[in-house]
Amino acid sequence: MLKLDGYFDLHLHSAPAPFVRIADSADIAKWCANAGMAGIVIKSHFESTVSKTHHARLAVAESHPDFKVFSSIALNRGVGGINPAAVDLALQQGAKVVWLPTLDAAAHAAAFGAGGTYGFKAMTIPSRRKTEYPLLSTLDESGRLTLETKEVIDLVNDYGAILGTGHISKREIFAVAEYAFGIGLNRVVITHPELATPNLDVAAMVELARMGATMEFCAVNLFPKFHCLSLKGLLDALEAVTPDRAILSSDGGQPFNPPPHECIRVVVQSLFDSGFPIESIDKICRTNQRALLGLE
Repeated sequence: MLKLDGYFDLHLHSAPAPFVRIADSADIAKWCANAGMAGIVIKSHFESTVSKTHHARLAVAESHPDFKVFSSIALNRGVGGINPAAVDLALQQGAKVVWLPTLDAAAHAAAFGAGGTYGFKAMTIPSRRKTEYPLLSTLDESGRLTLETKEVIDLVNDYGAILGTGHISKREIFAVAEYAFGIGLNRVVITHPELATPNLDVAAMVELARMGATMEFCAVNLFPKFHCLSLKGLLDALEAVTPDRAILSSDGGQPFNPPPHECIRVVVQSLFDSGFPIESIDKICRTNQRALLGLE
């Protein structure tokens, strides 16, 4: 059985949250550290995870002093949408990943029927507001990137952080990538390209990889509840974009999925048993993450 020694998970969720989560940040950090992993990024659709990360670090500091816990921010209603001021504050406090809109993206609503939901109760934001939160796009009415989106990308570049594309559309992703690479940002991660949003085909993934982007395939999307990618589909996509331009994250934290570290272990073991080379597994689970996080 493969071990997770030195692995990173750059995308997992924890309690407290409006959605049901498997555990809080401290417990998930302990699980991942005890499994031999090197570090995690805690994500929330609802707020900056600077505070969650602080407490998770304290929980593992004595037992696993080298284990790294990083914070992030996703640009949804909880932080004022595509809000450069919120991004600046999060990055000042050490956030390593900025995700463009996820649950409140217009593309997410088109895929799942509404913003703030995946279409079932456990993953729907409860709200007593009389008006719906406006859906978010990185593009203006003329199809160009908004000034706020450009400023967010500029800030990510200035702080040496990672830009995640979140749940925006294919059209938006290409516009974001073109601008980001044009200003020299080399840490652009295409968030779960296999999910219903953005639902990229392999040709689009290859084109983005050639531009310099990294595809982030997520383990939970091979499990029953979110299933949108087969093992063969993952192998084919990895071959097409090459392991140099891919990472494996869990996107875990839901009670109907295994714990995040176990999501990764199951998928990695399945890849290995299907003939995916151990050297390539190292790239998508260790080497590429270290480069993105600036740990080289």
